[in-house]
Amino acid sequence: MKSTMLQYEGNVEKAVDRLLQLGVFKSKADIFRIGAMELAAKYGVVKSKEEIIEEMMYKDAEPALHKLKTGKARLHKIEDI
Repeated sequence: MKSTMLQYEGNVEKAVDRLLQLGVFKSKADIFRIGAMELAAKYGVVKSKEEIIEEMMYKDAEPALHKLKTGKARLHKIEDI
């Protein structure tokens, strides 16, 4: 784990104080950690929440797709159900 000392003032200080007052975050460290992750996702350094969800959905659907492709399962029209 790494540690960094930050100095901030002005609008950043007001924003941090307000987020703590509102109870959005429990600590200043949480605010800066989340901020760093949001920026990393924005600039493509890490996967976004949407990308992770999409991967999870595909992983869950993969066995069913395999069954469809191999003929071990088939889809029915909604009208026939």
